[in-house]
Amino acid sequence: MTNDEYQVTSGKWSLLVGLLVGALVLASCSSGNSSNGLGVYPKALGGADEASAIQSLRTIATAQAEMRATRGAYGNFDALTQAGLLDARFAGSTPNLRGYRFTMNVTDSDFSVNADPQATETQPATGVRHFYLDSDDNSIHVNTTQAASKNDAVL
Repeated sequence: MTNDEYQVTSGKWSLLVGLLVGALVLASCSSGNSSNGLGVYPKALGGADEASAIQSLRTIATAQAEMRATRGAYGNFDALTQAGLLDARFAGSTPNLRGYRFTMNVTDSDFSVNADPQATETQPATGVRHFYLDSDDNSIHVNTTQAASKNDAVL
């Protein structure tokens, strides 16, 4: 075997080994059986759903501030939806959006809202953190094991 033939054969094997290693890395990343039970895709989906829940809480806070400024009192989800401050996805007493259930306690002078991971018939729960926001400090609080409250860490 000449030196040129050896280099071509060696290069083919290097390419083959590189492709095999790359395929193994991709397979391990997309596997649903990683050490903590979730593959890359479900983790990314959970992160996106948590980000959506956080943004929804900010949207709710803005809607509540506008409701209080224009009507003199805070409102529940239906009142905020009927006033055009939230869209129809928020209608009802406990709306579900992207794997999170939102619950609100409201009086004329204050409100609090929780966003908790919740599976439905059509939407699995992918997020794992629980969120809380109220009219006192308008900060989002987070808890990884149970419904969050004002005593939990600020996000």
